Amino acid sequence: MNVRLMRVEGMEARSDTDRRREPRFATRIDARLLSSTGQETNVQLAEVSLHGCRITISEPWLRNGMFVSIGLGDEPMLEAIVRWVRGGDAGMEFLWPIPPERREWHELADMAF
Repeated sequence: MNVRLMRVEGMEARSDTDRRREPRFATRIDARLLSSTGQETNVQLAEVSLHGCRITISEPWLRNGMFVSIGLGDEPMLEAIVRWVRGGDAGMEFLWPIPPERREWHELADMAF
């Protein structure tokens, strides 16, 4: 997987309203999304962190509070809950932090510049 990433978090101090647990990393990589009700679609992973991600999606069925699974290629999927959907983007919180053995996800953050 060869994709360049960048830190989204700025060099300045984080604001008091920023509740994120760790830095996010921007990316542009294809992923697949599966809802708990069986809808499936291809999405673009736009940001990733240890506890969640942001995707670009054009499907109207995605809603706040939905349980979904997201995956890269043929690798097993990660389970998440949709926290927000706005203007073709959606933010998800993983049900569990990305496990150390999920190298394909950890490589996304390791490749940041």
